[in-house]
Amino acid sequence: MSILGWLFARIPRRWLDAFGAALGGLIWLLGIRRRVVLDNLRLAFPEKTEDERRAIARKTYRNLGQMLPDFVRVPFLPRAEIERMFVYEGWEKFEAARARGNGIIAATGHFGNFDLLAAAHTLKGVPVTMITRQMGKSGANDLWRAIRRRSGVEDLVVTKGSTLAAAVRAIRAGRNLGYVIDQNQQPRHAIFPTFFGVPAATAPTPAVLAMRSGAAVMFVLSVPLGDGRHKVIFEGPIAPGDTGDRDRDVLAFMQDLNDR
Repeated sequence: MSILGWLFARIPRRWLDAFGAALGGLIWLLGIRRRVVLDNLRLAFPEKTEDERRAIARKTYRNLGQMLPDFVRVPFLPRAEIERMFVYEGWEKFEAARARGNGIIAATGHFGNFDLLAAAHTLKGVPVTMITRQMGKSGANDLWRAIRRRSGVEDLVVTKGSTLAAAVRAIRAGRNLGYVIDQNQQPRHAIFPTFFGVPAATAPTPAVLAMRSGAAVMFVLSVPLGDGRHKVIFEGPIAPGDTGDRDRDVLAFMQDLNDR
């Protein structure tokens, strides 16, 4: 993997994009999770035609293919190149939230190259911890986690019931907690805000953690600009409500994040 990352860091950008697009196209042709993707697009965009949804799906696969070499190569790039990869909207909001000293929960989604966002900013001196659940044994998972670790991203694999404790430890250690909110949860541990208008089993962790720790919640999104750069948008800090009805406040807070 080190050899591959070193090689990707030295290949011209247009070649990497072409390779990634071809990789994504191959995954589409092989039909890997294609039915799931199209079913989800029918839920999210019932007003679109099937051809429009298939076009979105194909572009999604293309984007995923192009994410891989970007992520693999980032530990091997010079600092100046990493700096050029990002433009910011609202960075001053993030810095102001960090200055409060209570920690940051960076809530994001499966949009853009969120793993690149974590890896690159850890290399830039903004240390990121990502909390993930133990997944089935596979070479792909091991590879992805190895790249995270090489970039300095702390990848905490937690078991049921230990997420909050692990998150608090990371925040108290001065790290920035990256939390991908759009992941399906087991119903008995979930709340149900809507996502694209559909009730979605969502983890309440960012809201509960903010209430317990006082950490600032920032909504963060990395938007690919199509030229190898990414626009990073910061919104917040966002604070949970305090109406006296904790369950309602948690649900309203996670609905706000989903809406964003």
